[in-house]
Amino acid sequence: MNSDNFAITDSPADITPFDPTLKWSPDLVDYSRHPAYRGEIAGASAGLKGKALLQFTKSMLPLLVKRAIRYEMIPVEIRSPKTAGDFIKLLGAAGRNALGLHAKMPLDSAAQPVFDVLDRDGCCVVKMDEHSYEGLHSISRVHFARLEERRAATAKGDRDFDESRSNVDAREHGNDLYDELNRLLEESGILAAASRYLGRKARLIDVNPQINDASDSFWRTIFPDLEDAKLPASAYYHRDASGGDLKAIFYMTDVGPENGPFSYVVGSNKLSMSRLDDLIAEANDHNGLSSTNPDARRRFAALPAKLRQKGAFGNDLEDDAQLAEQIRKGVWSITGPKGSIVLFDTKGVHRGGMVVEGHRYVITTVIG
Repeated sequence: MNSDNFAITDSPADITPFDPTLKWSPDLVDYSRHPAYRGEIAGASAGLKGKALLQFTKSMLPLLVKRAIRYEMIPVEIRSPKTAGDFIKLLGAAGRNALGLHAKMPLDSAAQPVFDVLDRDGCCVVKMDEHSYEGLHSISRVHFARLEERRAATAKGDRDFDESRSNVDAREHGNDLYDELNRLLEESGILAAASRYLGRKARLIDVNPQINDASDSFWRTIFPDLEDAKLPASAYYHRDASGGDLKAIFYMTDVGPENGPFSYVVGSNKLSMSRLDDLIAEANDHNGLSSTNPDARRRFAALPAKLRQKGAFGNDLEDDAQLAEQIRKGVWSITGPKGSIVLFDTKGVHRGGMVVEGHRYVITTVIG
C-alpha cells in the first residue's frame, strides 16, 4: 500500500460490533408471526406446497453446480462463452476452481493495515488521492454516460435494482476501466489483503457502474399490497447470494447521509451459519422466492419451515427482533468524499444506497 496515495478510514468507535456468538437459525426471522406471511403459512394448500417445493428444488440443483465450480471466481467475460476459445477458458477456470488449484499468496506487509480492519470488521474504507480519482473518473465517464441514457428511458419511480446498474464487459467495452481499477486495487493494498482474507490469489472479477437517485423505488415498495406496511429499520439489509467473495465500491461522487451511503453491520462477517442454511437462503434468493411481492410470499410461505430462509431477510425483520437489534447497534453508515473505496465481505450483513436526496455514482467491483 502506498500511504502517500491511499489512507484507511476506521469504523466509528461508538458502534457495537455484531455478537460473534449469535448463530443463524431459521427462527431468527419469525415468519409465523409476521403479518405479511402468517396468514399465507396457515392457508397454504397441498398443491401450492408442491409447486413451491418444486421451484425450490429446480433452483437448488444448478446452485450446487455453481458452488462446486466457484462460479463467482470466474471472470464475467467468459461466463457466457461466445467462441470455442471462450468455452475452453470457462472449462479451465471451472476445473481449477473445483480442484482448488489456486496459488496461496503471502500478505505484503504494506497491505497489513487493510487486512487487519477487513478481518476484524468485515469492512474497510480506503481513500485514494485526488490524482488517482481523476484518472478513474476520466476513464469511467463513457460508461456512466451509457448508463444515464438507459436510466432516462425508464419511468422515474418504476426502476428496479438492476436498471440502476450496468455491466462492463471487457470484450465489448475494452480493458481500460479494468486496467485502471486493477492498478488502484493493487496499489491500495486491497488485492493483497483480499488474497489473504480469501485464502487464495484474488483478482478483479466483475465491474458494475451504478447510479442511484431519489426517484428509485426498489427499496421503498417492500409490501406493495399492504396499505399499512411501513419500512422496518432493517429494510433492504441482506447477505449476498454468492459463494463468498468480496466487493469494493468506488465512490465517484461525494456521499453524504442523504445520498445513499453504503451501510455495513460491523463484525457481521463472523455470523455463524451452517453450509446447508446458507445454500437454502441462496437458492431462494436466486429463484425469486425471497421477493416480497404477493405471489412470491405465498409460495415462500408454502415451503417447509426449514426452507423458509433468505439472504434478503432485512425486509421481513420486525423491529423488536433480536437480529434487528444487532443490526441497529452495529451499523456503519459509510459517508465519504469521492475517491473513497469501500471493501467488504459480501456474506456480512449490509445494504446499498437508499438515496433520499441528490444522487450517487459508484463503481461496484467483485473480487474473487
